Amino acid sequence: MKALTLSLNFSLVILSAYMLYSILRAVRGFKDLPVPDRTSRCEKRLSVIIPARNEEGRIGDALTSILRELDYDDEVIVVDDASSDNTFLEALNHCDERCILVRVLERPEGWSGKSWACYQGYLHSKGEILLFMDADVTVRGRLGGICDLLEEYDALSQVPRIRCDSLACGSIEIAFTSLLRLTYPYWNMTRDKAWLAGAFMWWRRSSYELVGTHESVRNSPVEDAELGRRAAERGMKITFFQGRIAESSWITSWREGMITLTRVLAARAPEPLSALLAALLLVYVALMAYLSPATAILGYTNPLISVIYLTSVYGYAVISFKEVEANPLSLILAPIGLILLSIAMVRTSRGAKIEWKGRTLNLSK
Repeated sequence: MKALTLSLNFSLVILSAYMLYSILRAVRGFKDLPVPDRTSRCEKRLSVIIPARNEEGRIGDALTSILRELDYDDEVIVVDDASSDNTFLEALNHCDERCILVRVLERPEGWSGKSWACYQGYLHSKGEILLFMDADVTVRGRLGGICDLLEEYDALSQVPRIRCDSLACGSIEIAFTSLLRLTYPYWNMTRDKAWLAGAFMWWRRSSYELVGTHESVRNSPVEDAELGRRAAERGMKITFFQGRIAESSWITSWREGMITLTRVLAARAPEPLSALLAALLLVYVALMAYLSPATAILGYTNPLISVIYLTSVYGYAVISFKEVEANPLSLILAPIGLILLSIAMVRTSRGAKIEWKGRTLNLSK
């Protein structure tokens, strides 16, 4: 029992120290990210490219919100990626003369995810600045300040702002963003850590073409992250910015969350052994978030250490509310989201086939 007590106390002290350090790092990191000037207007022509597959009920709101912020000579290219619902008709009903609607019926062999739709949108575009925007995104602010940032950067993405309408979404997203800030923080765009988020991703046209367009990442299920990595490898300057200008919706169920995590983690899937060890550590962190009060009562851990552990773990998770709009109760369920994330990590490392928007993605390594 003494050995168990020592082990538990030691592990909680180490984890608490790391979490407290991570809180300080996140506060400093967010402070270093650029913030667009909301009063500025875009001086260059902007092409907004929206790939859409089975987005009925969402594409209309996305179009209304983005068209409201565009100038008369800007353009929106909606690429209907072989939808089986009324995505095309809904887009048509919410468009004006600035819209170009493209229907993609077939995707060439070797192209995965939404890369083909994004590439087709680029081929139809004329703007000096390209904005790739998901069909479930709504825009809530002026865009000119982001255009100004592209005078300094080759490409950038907004720090994700996710709207969660279910506890499953909130808990999984809090767990995911918490881990994301630990492993691939928004403020560390070095070559081995660089990535971009495709929900609201901005490029200078010349830089996008130099990196090889979406054609260079055509077989990746996470093409946005890959484009960011390739840009950094070529010495381009990329960043995330703060602003809450765009807001996305996300998953609605635990099952959908597992599928989404498996797909997203494919970007940097570790080897099976590394994934298993990382998953065991995350499961331990999650379980102790629930069990540490009991271990303190039973005498297995020092009560003060348990309090500090809970404070540090949940204190770090609270930062996710900068990225997630969710029911506060989601914070209590976040450890469950962390366990699901661990399972998805192991699945991805071993290769998996998942269904995504009616298509099968093979994530074999």
